[in-house]
Amino acid sequence: MTYHIPVLVDEVLEFMNLKENGLYVDATLGGGGHSFAMLSKQENIRIIGFDQDQDAINYAQQRLNKYHDQVKIIKDNFKNMRTRLALEKIGYIDGALFDIGVSNYQISNPEKGFTFMADAYLDMRMDKDNPLNAETVINEYSEDQLRDIFYQYGEEKCSAHIAKSIVHHRQNERIERTSQLSTIIENSLMYLQRKHKVDSNFIKTKARIFQALRIEVNDELRILEQSLLDAIYTLKIGGRLLVISWHSLEDRIVKNLFQKESTDCICDKNLPMCICEHKAMVKIVNRKAIVPQEAEIRDNSNARSAKLRVVEKIGRI
Repeated sequence: MTYHIPVLVDEVLEFMNLKENGLYVDATLGGGGHSFAMLSKQENIRIIGFDQDQDAINYAQQRLNKYHDQVKIIKDNFKNMRTRLALEKIGYIDGALFDIGVSNYQISNPEKGFTFMADAYLDMRMDKDNPLNAETVINEYSEDQLRDIFYQYGEEKCSAHIAKSIVHHRQNERIERTSQLSTIIENSLMYLQRKHKVDSNFIKTKARIFQALRIEVNDELRILEQSLLDAIYTLKIGGRLLVISWHSLEDRIVKNLFQKESTDCICDKNLPMCICEHKAMVKIVNRKAIVPQEAEIRDNSNARSAKLRVVEKIGRI
């Protein structure tokens, strides 16, 4: 089993400002690539790693075995980070890293059901204990719910027709396989092209629909803002929060939250005076998102979509 190559490693090491004897959280441990790099650069640190995928945890444990006394891995969603740190009697940390989204290993492993490139059961759960999977969403959500998910989480312009096609198809048989869903999407797009001259890219549309399902199953966007806010609360003064996002929906949430929490007053600008009493908790370290260098993209084409944003803690509420 191999995991994805961690992206923006040099940039993460530069902007995290690792301190001797510091305590850091890797909120999306994955295969442990970023944690390994941080420990390799500054050995006298401790890392708390979070992941909900047991396969990832097993891999990371082997990769980080050299530093096992300095690493604690917690099997949980990062939405519970603040609570789990409190249970470990940890009040504040020196930095945190979020590498949001699905790993290349999860996408390329057919058993996970994340990809339309191979036939598999429609699963898409990052945590196998999650009672909701993609098969349930496809077969039991209403047409309106499916349409909204595809539009909001996939930004797919043909969401309404694809949702209608899915509901029509499942009246005859339950949709349980990625190949079934892929065929339904193709047939739906071919109908639109033939009848309404809609110009659609089959591959991109499938990718958007599968992305939307993955986000819904794992509740990715709904938990993101609060989780990042919890991380900010947990930082020491001078501590940094680094977030790597992979698509516009994630990056928009990160950018907006960082902008809000780096601003003192968030009142309507038409008001004559401030009534919100909001105080900035962070300062933005990089106004423009950091993206991979061409050399990294040549070595790892998957890095092309990654964006890194960084804030530093300046105060508490």
